[in-house]
Amino acid sequence: MEGERNGEDSIDEAAGVEIGALPVKFSADTSATHWLFCKEHTVREKNEGKPEGRTLFIVNVPPYCTQDSLKQVFSGCGDVPAVYLHQKPTGGLPPQEDSVFFPKHCPVKGFKVAYVVFKKSSELQKALKLNSSKPLMLSTQKSPIICGIRKWCEEYNAVIPDPEAVQKDIDQFMEKFDLDVAKQVEMEKQAMEGNEEGWMTVTKRGRKPGFARKESVGKKIMAKESKKRLRKELQNFYTFQIKESKMKNIIALRQKFEEDKKKIIALKQSRRFKPF
Repeated sequence: MEGERNGEDSIDEAAGVEIGALPVKFSADTSATHWLFCKEHTVREKNEGKPEGRTLFIVNVPPYCTQDSLKQVFSGCGDVPAVYLHQKPTGGLPPQEDSVFFPKHCPVKGFKVAYVVFKKSSELQKALKLNSSKPLMLSTQKSPIICGIRKWCEEYNAVIPDPEAVQKDIDQFMEKFDLDVAKQVEMEKQAMEGNEEGWMTVTKRGRKPGFARKESVGKKIMAKESKKRLRKELQNFYTFQIKESKMKNIIALRQKFEEDKKKIIALKQSRRFKPF
């Protein structure tokens, strides 16, 4: 409930809104009862998708619960045009996916929160007054919840999409992308023409367009800058630096002299004449 600490919780404390408990079961065959905790959705930041006075806020929604099952549970109270599922409480709407095959957002998993939108405010009040003695069924013949091997099979089959449908989705995306690029180019051209006062907006598509701001280009620029800095650095500027460089040079020369001596001795031994 941390996501709505500054919204629903604070208003509830001021208004004294009570939270109701609603028992539900997976199906009529199961004996285990799960409890949903619900109240009227009230926040400071309003949203048209979750209208105040017609939206029911529910927490402790189990992982197997779906939008269709919640619609079925509250259909007895009235018309339910929309049900939204979120990982955490929020005043906004779930992100809409542009593509079925290439989703940008992960699906809601595990326990979650739900927002059930009713058509009338009287239907919301009816839902808040539901009888808590008789559990409601989430999975029915009309809207069954698929689980077990059947669910795994459907998830596996969904991973292998139809090539024609994928190609159609890609073509639609590219058409939209080309239109957006064409609009952007047209707007930049209009900006380059100048306004009534003579002011002109400089863009990357001018007479001398700038270089592409890529990662590879940035690395090349940084490498050139590091080389320039090395050239500008003062080496052996102080007296102690000069002495240290001379000592290191002498030590290196002595080591090279000893190595050369060993090489000459080895050559002499290899060329020694042994007639017997």
